[in-house]
Amino acid sequence: MKLLTTDYPSSATVGHYQIDSGRRMRIEEYQGRTGLADLKSIITAMTSDPCWSADFHGLIDFSQAELELTANEVLRFALVLRHESHRTRGWLAFVTANTTTYGIIRMLGYWSRTTERTRIFQSREAAEAWLELNIDQIPPGFIEAEGMAESGILRTAV
Repeated sequence: MKLLTTDYPSSATVGHYQIDSGRRMRIEEYQGRTGLADLKSIITAMTSDPCWSADFHGLIDFSQAELELTANEVLRFALVLRHESHRTRGWLAFVTANTTTYGIIRMLGYWSRTTERTRIFQSREAAEAWLELNIDQIPPGFIEAEGMAESGILRTAV
C-alpha cells in the first residue's frame, strides 16, 4: 500500500503542510508570528510537491498564528496565489482565532479573487466538517470539462 500523504515541515518557517490525496485536501498549519516570507515559503514548497493538485481543497489553519502583514503584503501574496502555478480550484476553509487575522483573510480572498470559494471558521473541527460536506462540490467559477465548449461560446459573444 502506497502512502499518499506528504508532510512538509520547514525549519525556516513557522508552518508546515500536508497533502492528503485520499481526501483530496491540503492542510496548512501556522504557529506564532507569521509574515509574508513564511507564507510564500510554504506555498512554493507545497505547489512544487509531486502530490500537489490544484483541484484539491484547502484547509489553512491560522488559529495558533499571529499574521504580521501590511495591506501591501496581503496584495503581494494574493498576486502570488493568482499565479497559474500556485492557483487552486478547490474550496478554501480558513481557521482563525482573532479579528485581525479574519480581516487579513477577507482582504486576501478579495485580492486573490477567491471570495466565492473561501469560508472562515473559528474552529478547525467546523472547517473540516464543512470541507467534508462539500468535498464533491465544484466551487463557483469553475466549469467541468463537459461545459468548456459552452463557456467558450459565451466568452466570444461578450
